[in-house]
Amino acid sequence: MNFKYYDLLSNLTIGMVVFYAVWKMCFPEMEISEWVVIPAGYLVGYFLDAFSSLIEPVLYKIICGKPSDVLLSPISGREWTGIKKVKFYYAEWAVELLKKDIKDDKANPDKMFGYAKLIVNDNLGNRVPDFKCHYALSRVIFTTVILAIVLIEVKYYDVWYSWLISVSALLLAWNRFRVRGHYYAREVLNEYLKYKESK
Repeated sequence: MNFKYYDLLSNLTIGMVVFYAVWKMCFPEMEISEWVVIPAGYLVGYFLDAFSSLIEPVLYKIICGKPSDVLLSPISGREWTGIKKVKFYYAEWAVELLKKDIKDDKANPDKMFGYAKLIVNDNLGNRVPDFKCHYALSRVIFTTVILAIVLIEVKYYDVWYSWLISVSALLLAWNRFRVRGHYYAREVLNEYLKYKESK
């Protein structure tokens, strides 16, 4: 069984931080061994990752749309799709090629992106896996921040600066998840176009 750096960052590191923080909030006087924190932290991180994947459709609504759908939806009168920080200038070309490959003129962005991922994942040596890991890590952090805010504000709702910290953390995590999602989707589409050009 191979562990990648994503497993270490998203499952173990985040899980340990969350587990230790919750433990100290619930049992402030009790000491806990690192031999308990490490496996328990990994388990917490594992379930946080699974939960963030489960609620992904909800997270897409929070960030104003699924990144791949946004990139594969050309807008009349604008030469790029995406967001201001992550622009994709080849949407029409990508859509045309994808529909031709799929042999479906009415294919939706989700189906087209799924096909692009299928092609790109078969080609080793690109940067897509790294972008995917960064995206997944951002998703876990965003989910963790949302859950942490709920727990913190239940206890400290009357402390004004806790709201300031919570809103700031939420906005940062929201923006990071949104940007990372668009970077990952754009990288998949760019690699697909490179593959088509090489044929």
